[in-house]
Amino acid sequence: MSLQTILSVAESVGINDHKFVGQMLSRNMRLSTSEILTVQPFEFELRPMNYLLYSQNRAVLSVLREVDRQGEQYLNFGSTGWLNYIAYRGDMTSIQVNACTIETGTANKTIVLGSLPSISASLYIVKTGDFIQIDRYAYIATADVQRGASATVNIPVHRTVMTTVASPIGAVIGQYGTTTALGGSTYTGITFPVIMRNYPTYSLVPMTNDSFIQWTGGFRAIEVVL
Repeated sequence: MSLQTILSVAESVGINDHKFVGQMLSRNMRLSTSEILTVQPFEFELRPMNYLLYSQNRAVLSVLREVDRQGEQYLNFGSTGWLNYIAYRGDMTSIQVNACTIETGTANKTIVLGSLPSISASLYIVKTGDFIQIDRYAYIATADVQRGASATVNIPVHRTVMTTVASPIGAVIGQYGTTTALGGSTYTGITFPVIMRNYPTYSLVPMTNDSFIQWTGGFRAIEVVL
């Protein structure tokens, strides 16, 4: 939980969820672009506060030291002060979200959501920017989707779905739902499996009978896509 601890006390969180797009400017100043299709992994830069007490965080340092830039870790935003990043904005209750299922028609950049609640057709199942997780991977809705009258709804998302849905599975939307096992544990709400790319060193700044941990930079982590 060490990187999760860093997330919980971060002063800021940088996020890269961009497409991989190339641009070329010709000599007559005409701009052309092309997208290179990739898995479009999430990247996070966590800038930790510099006033963690060394005596209270030696266990955190020990786990970071052990995992280093090799082991997989898990960022669960809903259990920190950064809930706003993944918070659900639609009209379903937590119980209704937990009852929803990801259906077998899910493919490409469309998630098919079923087992929908009996709510007004004009209410929203998801709104643009809501996160939906399938297996290990999170996707961001790119449109508002109303309940309508059908048994299922199609939710367009920002990247290609990387899991083949062979049978209905429980939905994880925003801070609701239970993930598949990640590293042997399940989590509540959207959770990103990541590996650190940048692991800053630290200095100890003395204070009375203890020291503050002062980091040389941020923790940069990238989503692990298998």
